[in-house]
Amino acid sequence: MKLLHVLSLRLSAIGAIVFAFWAALFYFAIIDEINDEVDDSLEDHAETLIRRSLAGEPLPTETNYTNNQYYIHEVSARFAASRSHIRYEDSEVFIKDKNEFEPARTISYIFNDDRGRFFELMVYTPTIDKADLKAAVAYWIVALYGAFVVCIVLVNIVTLRKAMKPLHALLAWLDSYRLGGQNRKQPLQTDIYEFARLGDALRRSTERSESLYEQQKLFIANASHEMQTPLAVIQNRLEMLLDDGTLSEQQMGDVVKSLHTLKALTRTNRSLLLLCKIDNGQFTEAVPVSMAATIGRLLADMEMVYAHKEIKVETQTDRDMTAVMDESLASTLVSNLLKNAFVHCNNGGTITVSLTPASMTVANTGQGTPLDAQKIFQRFYHSPDKPSSTGLGLAIVEAICRLYGMTVGYRFEDGRHTFTVTQRASK
Repeated sequence: MKLLHVLSLRLSAIGAIVFAFWAALFYFAIIDEINDEVDDSLEDHAETLIRRSLAGEPLPTETNYTNNQYYIHEVSARFAASRSHIRYEDSEVFIKDKNEFEPARTISYIFNDDRGRFFELMVYTPTIDKADLKAAVAYWIVALYGAFVVCIVLVNIVTLRKAMKPLHALLAWLDSYRLGGQNRKQPLQTDIYEFARLGDALRRSTERSESLYEQQKLFIANASHEMQTPLAVIQNRLEMLLDDGTLSEQQMGDVVKSLHTLKALTRTNRSLLLLCKIDNGQFTEAVPVSMAATIGRLLADMEMVYAHKEIKVETQTDRDMTAVMDESLASTLVSNLLKNAFVHCNNGGTITVSLTPASMTVANTGQGTPLDAQKIFQRFYHSPDKPSSTGLGLAIVEAICRLYGMTVGYRFEDGRHTFTVTQRASK
């Protein structure tokens, strides 16, 4: 979930809790204030009635054309002893003028006169309907909460998005960053302390990674280069030993096996050296190369080498693909794809090579299960049935494609292993 959405949800949830708590406090504060004002009025009216009653003065009529109305009657001493002498209550009373019951606030006094008689005076006044008040408060709280949520969304859109722009720019830069590639400078420009620290940490991390990567490339390139001469010397001496007639048959067999191992090591060394050169950008010349011509030249050699497998080759190269790249790398790209197809094609199988102006496809029949598409372009990975493979052929293909902005993909359809090189559309 996006940070923007997380913040919106959390702020909305916190807002709901705060508003609910505030609404409860607001409601009770209003009720307490209303009751306090009404009680003061009832107390004054009740005390006036009690004084006039005790003084023997005539009492006003019950209605008195005011909101405060009263009811007085004599009660027993036992009743007076069992009740609080002053009581405040919310109740419903019958309003004679309106002929209906209405919510009212009442105050009850119990007092006695000089003859020891006890009286209960009840003074009441119509008041607000607290149920209606609760509904009104709830309605406006919900409305206010809705406005609050809208404000949160607007704040998120305007403020948080603006505040998050440095982070989004940093993430976009990380997505496009390629170790060892021509990367643009980190775009982070912000006054936000946390983002500035994050950008600085990423800058230091990428600098360390680039340094280690360069050291690794330099080591592999130097090691591969330095190994070339000793490997050639060893191979030459082994071949000279084979010409020595004094070797026994077993010794000659051991020498031949050593030569095979040495040749495999030499191929691996050359492939690693080529990968280092590609990664280091040492192939700077780029000319338009006809893939149809390259395929035609290399395919003839491949068919001769693998003639014993009786492989049928089908070509569809009428629509040529022209790639602007180094000619030697173009040959390596096509050669590795064709060799991979011939090596892994079953005896009597079929290889199909097809071109379009934007793609080159090489497909072959072979083992009936798909390869691991996540690993086949990794260095030193090879299928279980070909342990003698260096595992660098497809890695070189992927490196060449990456160098020239092309993509290479693998899929398994209808029992055929298909590799497709796609050229980036020209602008």
